[in-house]
Amino acid sequence: MAKKKKCFIVTPIGTDNSEVRRATDGLIDTVLEPLLNEKDFEVIVAHRIDSPGSITGQVIEHIINDELVIANLTTLNPNVMYELGVRHATRKPIISLAESGTNLPFDISDERTIFYKNDIAGVFDIKSKLSNMIDEAILDKEPDNPIYRVIKQNIMKKVHPNDDFQSYLVERLDEFERILKGKNKVKKDDFFVIELLLDKIPSFKEVESIVMEEVRPYLIDKYLNNNVLVLKFNNKCDIEKVLQGLNKEEIGLSKITLKTSLV
Repeated sequence: MAKKKKCFIVTPIGTDNSEVRRATDGLIDTVLEPLLNEKDFEVIVAHRIDSPGSITGQVIEHIINDELVIANLTTLNPNVMYELGVRHATRKPIISLAESGTNLPFDISDERTIFYKNDIAGVFDIKSKLSNMIDEAILDKEPDNPIYRVIKQNIMKKVHPNDDFQSYLVERLDEFERILKGKNKVKKDDFFVIELLLDKIPSFKEVESIVMEEVRPYLIDKYLNNNVLVLKFNNKCDIEKVLQGLNKEEIGLSKITLKTSLV
């Protein structure tokens, strides 16, 4: 029998019978645990650990080692924020939740978070969103978070110390265009896909501005997968023209990937 994956729930706990504890247990019992069990996860919560030994040590071990962590940021509990930072440092999958009306700190305000209402309707609303995000999180081989972005940026600066980070990215994109010059056609019935790894999840307005007007007629589809913007173009537009039609100055671009059948 295959060993179950583990999901640790980082959450405010409160004292016995407090409003915080009732809200926490209600969310776990009615939403998180049933959904995670359906996906073959064992659910672990700090205040329900009954194994002997240091609770703090066991909590940290689960945060570091479990396949998935779900963090409830409601009330901005200091322990929760600390444990969130520990998980970010591991660069392993984590999903953040918060009750509607929670004002997230600046450091994590841009991170993808599921906001929910603490009522019966809210339970049904959160299940679908959470289910999709769990599937995406487990499949994501390179989870993104604020700690990793800073580390990555520092590495880039060391590689290219004489100029600013944006100049480095633009230079690499220009180099990519030169490599593709002369190889800018696709097979008759093909399309090509460009994936842009962005420094952060963009707003709707930013997504709309990334593709310049002159190449928008060739855009078949676009969608976001966390902070990766996927652009699908038809074969009536050559690759070089599309690359030149990306609004480089408006995006924090970390990586560009081209997927196509070149002739």
